[in-house]
Formats: sequence, structure tokens, C-alpha cells
Amino acid sequence: MAADPAQAGGVAPADPTARNPWALYDALIEGVPDGIVVTDALVNRWAALRTDTGAVGLGMSYEAGPRSCPDDWAVRGRPLRDVARYAKSWDLRLASLGVAALNAWYATPERLDALAAAGHEVVRGRASNFFRRHAGILGVRKTAIVGHFPDVDDLTGDVTVLERRTRGNDLPDPACEYVLPGCELVAITGSTVVNKTLPRLLELAKDAEVHLVGPTAPPSLDAYPPCVVEFAGSVVVDPDECWRLAGLGLRTIVESPALDMFSISLEPVRHPDVTKGRTT
Repeated sequence: MAADPAQAGGVAPADPTARNPWALYDALIEGVPDGIVVTDALVNRWAALRTDTGAVGLGMSYEAGPRSCPDDWAVRGRPLRDVARYAKSWDLRLASLGVAALNAWYATPERLDALAAAGHEVVRGRASNFFRRHAGILGVRKTAIVGHFPDVDDLTGDVTVLERRTRGNDLPDPACEYVLPGCELVAITGSTVVNKTLPRLLELAKDAEVHLVGPTAPPSLDAYPPCVVEFAGSVVVDPDECWRLAGLGLRTIVESPALDMFSISLEPVRHPDVTKGRTT
């Protein structure tokens, strides 16, 4: 793996105007505590990672970038935070494993329960579906969706879909540079954490309300810039079944009962309350 490109010294929370695109990754990695050990890992259509706490984390897998040396893949028995650092690798298969390590800490039922107990708005199950939850404002406000989610074909109004592998009326993803700065609401697929495009997308969308959608974006309340108002993802609730499905290489794993959908709205003191279609 290439040397860590981050600057030496302390890690500050990510800022949409920051010059250092690694700040987001550094903040996520530093949020992973010591003392958790990786017990198993695999990379198929999804990267999956187990820890000695019983948690399983997932990350969308990509095939791109230089191949890492074999030692990089020997992650069993290693500290979770060390493996999470692979989220910064340009071997995107290895990066997906690093993001799975982040989610083995940030995206667990226990953390969601703790956030709810602390007073955060946490919705579980089908009611948390991003497209259902915000149906009243998508397209009414100037909206961009980065990633061709299954639900986007039903959207009407002022909606632009941006996608690397375009379908129908999608715009190719370089159009983000031109489209996002003028939007009021932006939904971004969590897989952008793996391919390293997320920091730039957040910078472009800094004046919009940004929702991170899908199971890959680690739901940290502290690492992202203030424009991020919601996480809408999935959490593993049946680790053994999730592991079995990940081993089979099923991309539809997110539709399995082994995962439960969730949404987390960030604090109103930091962000607009878009969950009710208004600002505070």
C-alpha cells in the first residue's frame, strides 16, 4: 500500500472548504477506538469484515487502482483502526475493506440504540427509506441524486441524476462540477467514500442539504462537514447470514433481512431539519 498521504499532526473534523481532502478520512479513522480486533474479512461484490465484538461491517467493492501487496490483505488479528486506514488506499478493493472496517464500528445496532437514547432522531425499518421519507420535497426543491438508485426512476420535478454508468436521462458524473453548486438538496451514494469522490462532492454541495444514502457511508456524527444533514443506510442485524450472503457475492445483500434500514438526522443546532420539510 502507498504511504499515507495525510498530513502529520492532529486531525480536525472535516470542513467543506478545507484544502485537504483526506481530512474526512482521517476524522473517520481517528474515531475508531483502540482494543477492537479483526477476526475475518472478505472482498466479493461487497467487502465484509468481522470483529471480536461480533460486529460485521460492509463496504461497496470496486475493481480499480494498483494491486496491493499480499501482506496488506492479512488483516485477521489486526487492530480495527489499522485496517480502517485502508479506506485511503488507491487500490479500491482494499479501500472497500477499509470502509467495511469503519462500518464495523460506526454502523452497528448498538451505536444506533445509543444515538437514539442520546436524543438523536433515529428511524429504523422501511419508514427510514430515503426516497419515501422525503418524497414531499424531492424534485420540489432543486434536487441532485449522485448514484442511480432504484427509486430515482419514479421521481418527477426538478431532479438531476448523476451516474458513472449512465442510464436513461442520467448525466455523466463529471457534470457534478456544474450541477451541484446550484442545488438545494443533494443525495449522494455512500460508495463515493470508497472511490474518493466524496470530499469533492461535499465541497461542491456545501450550500445544499446533503443526505448520504446507502450502507457504505460510515454514519459518524462528527467527521462530516455541516452540509450533511442525514444518513440513510443499513445496519447488519444478522451477522452470520450477512456473512454467508457476502461470501456468495450477492449485490442484493442490502435487501436481505440480515440488514435493517435506518436513518439518522443530525442535530438541529448544526443542520436544517429537512426531515419535516422545513428549516429551524
